[in-house]
Amino acid sequence: MSWRDIQCGELRREHVGQRLTVAGWVDTRRDHGGLVFVDLRDHTGKLQLVLKEPDVGHELRNEFVIQAVGEVAARAPEAVNPNLATGAVEIQVDELRILSRSTPLPFQVGEENVDETTRLRYRWLDMRGERMQRNLRLSHQAIAGMRRTMDELGFIDVWTPSMTRGTPEGARDFLVPVRLQPGKFFALAQSPQLFKQLCMIGGFDRYYQIATC
Repeated sequence: MSWRDIQCGELRREHVGQRLTVAGWVDTRRDHGGLVFVDLRDHTGKLQLVLKEPDVGHELRNEFVIQAVGEVAARAPEAVNPNLATGAVEIQVDELRILSRSTPLPFQVGEENVDETTRLRYRWLDMRGERMQRNLRLSHQAIAGMRRTMDELGFIDVWTPSMTRGTPEGARDFLVPVRLQPGKFFALAQSPQLFKQLCMIGGFDRYYQIATC
């Protein structure tokens, strides 16, 4: 059995009738007596699993990592979820494997109004939420777009801090106050112009650097 045949958010009507393997986190579990419904989640989205053997689903909890195998089926018209890209289909599971169990959660993934100290302490849970996933992937797309454009224009990316080393006896960095955070400062490079001159004289007439902050 393969690890997975398709990602959660990619399931569509054209997959109806196929037997597929999926894997991800348990987002929610709903026990309707004779049937257990599980929303399975990965970074591409969610899909609904229907467990043919409800007993297997009773031990599942949020953020368990599972692997499921079954046939893709179309949902009944009244059961279609228009809010999900995968809302017209579901997987009728006949094989289920728990890959990793989760301890009780300090907060639910995607939960709002969580104390920041708690969010940062359990940062991996915070990062699984839709907002953090969207923000980090948007940042990646913006940086990737910059890199593609600069590459097309013949520039190369040079990370200048790797070309030097700070020494305690040298000149101290300039500290610049952060306007939006009184009492906070960031260190300003002593002379970025030197790096520009160094690269140009060294044969890199077109270079750029995306500063992290």
